Amino acid sequence: MRSNSKSTRPTVERPPSTGIRFGRLCTAGTVAAAMAFTTLAALPAHAADALPAHAAEEPEWQGEVLGTGETDLRPEVVAGAFGDVANAEALTAGGSGSATLTWDGTGVAPYVILDYGPVVGGLPYFTVESTSGDVGVRTAYSESLKYVIRKNESQLVKAASAGAETVYVTNTTQMTVGQSLLIGTGENQESATVLAVGQAAVTTTAFAPIAAGATNVEVTTTANLPVGAELLIGTGAAQQSVTITAVGRTSSQTTLVADASAGATNIKVASVVGRQVGDVLDVGGENVTVTSVGTAGAAGTGLGVTALTANHVATSPVIFHGSGLSFTPAVTAAFDAGTTLRNPRTGVTVSPLTKDHATDSAVTSSPGNVVGDNAGYLGAGVGSPRNRVTQVSGAGTYTTPANALQGGIRFHAVTLTTPGTVSISDVGVVSKFPNYGPDDYKGWFLSSDEVLNDIWYTGAYTVDTNMVPAGAQNNSTLPVILDGAKRDRRIWAGDLFNAGRSTYTAFGYGPQGSEYISNSIGVLGSRQAANGSVPGESANWTSVPAVAQFYSTAYSIYFPVGLVDNYRYTGDLDFAISQYGRLRAQMDYNLSLTNADGLIVTTSGSDGRDWDFYDGGRAGTVTATNVLYYRALSEAAWLAGHMIEDVSTNAEAATWAADKAAWEARANQVKASINATLFDAERGVYRMSNVNTGNRSGNAVPQDANSMAVLWGVAPEEKVSGILDYLKNNLWGEQGPQPFSPDANNSTLISTHISGFELAARYEAGNTEDALALTKTLWARMANPSDPFYTGAFWENHQQNGDLTDANKSLAHSWASGPTWNMSAYLLGVKPVEPGFATWTVKPHLSDLEWSEGQVPTPSGDIKVKWSQDDDEVVELDVTVPDGTSGEIWVPLAAENSVSVGSEGATFKGREGGYDVYEVAHGGDYSFTSAVTIKADTPVIEGDLKVGGTLTVTGDWSPNSTQLTYDWYRIGAPTPIQSGTSDSYVLTDRDKNRRIYVEVTGSFGTRPPLTVQTDTTGKVAKE
Repeated sequence: MRSNSKSTRPTVERPPSTGIRFGRLCTAGTVAAAMAFTTLAALPAHAADALPAHAAEEPEWQGEVLGTGETDLRPEVVAGAFGDVANAEALTAGGSGSATLTWDGTGVAPYVILDYGPVVGGLPYFTVESTSGDVGVRTAYSESLKYVIRKNESQLVKAASAGAETVYVTNTTQMTVGQSLLIGTGENQESATVLAVGQAAVTTTAFAPIAAGATNVEVTTTANLPVGAELLIGTGAAQQSVTITAVGRTSSQTTLVADASAGATNIKVASVVGRQVGDVLDVGGENVTVTSVGTAGAAGTGLGVTALTANHVATSPVIFHGSGLSFTPAVTAAFDAGTTLRNPRTGVTVSPLTKDHATDSAVTSSPGNVVGDNAGYLGAGVGSPRNRVTQVSGAGTYTTPANALQGGIRFHAVTLTTPGTVSISDVGVVSKFPNYGPDDYKGWFLSSDEVLNDIWYTGAYTVDTNMVPAGAQNNSTLPVILDGAKRDRRIWAGDLFNAGRSTYTAFGYGPQGSEYISNSIGVLGSRQAANGSVPGESANWTSVPAVAQFYSTAYSIYFPVGLVDNYRYTGDLDFAISQYGRLRAQMDYNLSLTNADGLIVTTSGSDGRDWDFYDGGRAGTVTATNVLYYRALSEAAWLAGHMIEDVSTNAEAATWAADKAAWEARANQVKASINATLFDAERGVYRMSNVNTGNRSGNAVPQDANSMAVLWGVAPEEKVSGILDYLKNNLWGEQGPQPFSPDANNSTLISTHISGFELAARYEAGNTEDALALTKTLWARMANPSDPFYTGAFWENHQQNGDLTDANKSLAHSWASGPTWNMSAYLLGVKPVEPGFATWTVKPHLSDLEWSEGQVPTPSGDIKVKWSQDDDEVVELDVTVPDGTSGEIWVPLAAENSVSVGSEGATFKGREGGYDVYEVAHGGDYSFTSAVTIKADTPVIEGDLKVGGTLTVTGDWSPNSTQLTYDWYRIGAPTPIQSGTSDSYVLTDRDKNRRIYVEVTGSFGTRPPLTVQTDTTGKVAKE
């Protein structure tokens, strides 16, 4: 471990750098091909040269792993440097000597940007060899290069003329004296030096239209808009400048959260902020006066008002028109509501401009400042902000304090904050995440598509970076998994579904894998509220008791969903029983929120929130929440049933039986009610809710509800293809799916979390081709080292154009790992049926892949699968399953007329949906081959049966591409009169008074040929 001692340099055992973290950049594909499969005697031998070339070799998946197993992590390359920097390469894993940074205190300080390749996390350190005195050293961290060095990006709020020495800008963030400002674009761009940084402009918006000749405007805020200040109304050429003469109250709008009837003197509203007795409100088009101010929300005391004269439904607008800003002179043109209004304030002093620049011209500072990206809403033990200044006065190693951990570091920058010279020999991170190497992986995956391989291992590494081993964070005593490597670094209930399945799939069971998930579930359950709700998040799992809080109804429902899924994969009955009381209380809490249809009702407040926290709550019987509720009910009933079977002597068995019956009945009611009240038959999809939430339409089409309804069996089978087609045709874009149709008026950020559910829904429905298309559209760029935002991990979300929204975005987020478990569960086809894989299915989904192979861990041992298919429609499948388990192996059929054979011990059960199903009663190695058989109807000779006439053979063959040859015979002739590929024959004099027949032989690939014969014709007549 590195020391923060300033007097001595400690010795650190550092394994030699392998370069593996940049393996995808430095090497070509490491995957050779699939292994050959055993050929069974019942089918023809398959030519060896027609199989993939991976015959007897060990699979080369280890080279795909991004983790190294090391604990002292060093940068791989220098990503950039500025100013007086010497020998920056010394700070990389392969460097030698020391890097020296020198600054005289003028201009921008020198800096070095170092790149680890895939993100890492832990305690950053640096080692100083020498210093000129007491010098400040700032280190900064970022997941993306874009945000490690921060430049100002703003606009002019008013025109600037040639000769001007002040520019007025929208913001001054990251501007410093000595920087250059690039003003304008193209040929009109010029550079000016920053001499002094003043105040950025203050912005508000017009709440209502401004008429020509007006001297007053309603506004949404009056902060920093004093009397006497300049007010710029509008932008561009239409902008007008006025002076503020009076400052009044702001205007605002809220909504009713409950119906209000004519004659009512109280209204329930979403917000009471700013309201005063005597205010006149516009409620759905009629004016009332406020008589008292209470609290907001459906359960609040609301606003007392003079009696309403009409009925108003929930979500009706409630508007207050404030007195706003008065100004002079009067505007000469009209402006729309929403028009931008700005006070330019003092601006930025610059060297004299040489060109004229219009309002809204772009302004960018250069070079940037060493700041790092952002990390907000952080859990316990994490450093904030994403940079740290250390005063260095001598040689030694300077290490980040244990309670200031930094996760999500791809780029590590070093700069000076005070004048001087510092020589640094080492920069690195003491790892505080598992950083699993190949030897630690319990599951693996390969296929003929290298892009899919990269995606699988990127997902696994994403989960790895989000894991916190016991003792890695201050006072932590148990391993848990968090939502993001950088932020929030909290346990989130909803995130555990995709993260959990990917953890089981890649890292298996016990302390290295599944315990991270069960501990996280246990932390949330330990802080259950008196009303039965389980917290949706935990900010500090290291304290006793843990710090956790309610987030939303949906995220509380994820507790039973995650708990039962953990039992399904691990088979850990003791843990399930230990949490059962909490599950039961959560289910009772869910029941308390339901209406007469059995559906949960939420509000636009915090209870209605879900994964899209930035959209706020969704009101009404929200489809996604109720599909999740259905899943919780059916899962809880499934768990209770297994508890009864496995520990029937338990004194609680009768209670479990009653619970099971009640939950099954509720699940049936919820499913029926969802389909009866929330399915839009005209469009063939589920809508967001039964009511609007403000301006967010309840008729909007949500990706989450529709995907989950398909995945979890709420959607009737005959509706599934229509639902998936609608999502593809209406929500998919170039960078991934929009999460809601536009009328939702929600954020359009593409969600890797919810898209993981759509991915599973498509696989589950047999829509493998589109599942793979979605995988590549959304996740391939994140696994591509050449992408500018590559981190070796999957991102929280991104914009429709593929860009990131801001520096706070998490680029290593475990909820995005859905492709990893999905590929193992569907392309390899391995899924648990009974808890702990006591019984399982192996049902590969082939699509257009040539081959795939891999390993899926189970508590009893590994299940290994490898399969290939070829152009001859031969599918070969090898499966190894552990002792003590049993299950079904579904052998894919390339065509309807394929047949299959399997190893001894595999019992054929029947044919279903393009598969031959075999039952396996015990562990062992099993091999299967399916191949197309050639079939034909009896061919028929047609034509003019006389000398000179033409005869033709017709008949149907399967497969259609069967190659046919024809042997034409006349009765009595020992050899064919014509052979070849022609299906026609012209009768000659030698055929007169003779009868003709044909033998047709069909060949297809390596199958045994099939020969069929026509009936004999009548006698051939003379011409």
